[in-house]
Amino acid sequence: MSGFRSSWPILCALLGGTLVVAACGSGDAEVTYWSNGAGQNRAVESYAGAEHCGWQDLTFLHIAWPLPGQTGPAASRQYVRDPAGRLGAEVRAAYAPRADLPADARTTDYTGPDGQQLWLAPSDSDNLAYVVYPDSQRVEAWPRTTQTIGCD
Repeated sequence: MSGFRSSWPILCALLGGTLVVAACGSGDAEVTYWSNGAGQNRAVESYAGAEHCGWQDLTFLHIAWPLPGQTGPAASRQYVRDPAGRLGAEVRAAYAPRADLPADARTTDYTGPDGQQLWLAPSDSDNLAYVVYPDSQRVEAWPRTTQTIGCD
């Protein structure tokens, strides 16, 4: 019995962590992992917002940070494509459907499910990620969220 008592805090922590991930995860959407040219990995992923929260028109992008060539403390970052601006105070900048890449923007070599490329600029990667579509005629600026958000 004492073995069970001593492992109880660990079991609670594991269960609590699982519940947090479930509540803040991709909801009812399928997660898509972006390729980095060296094959699939899990550093960059995207998914549609949960329909049961009315967020199906949003696309969330999670990036394991820092990516190769980037600097900063180890963490993850969340950016969002939010054309209607519904997350307002939850983002650090505004979504831009037609953006110009900053002069210091560089490709991360990550490619999304529709051939779009992820670009970051050291001058503003704390606030924006750039998604460049295959025709290179369209660049979108996706704002970073102030904290990782999701819905229950």
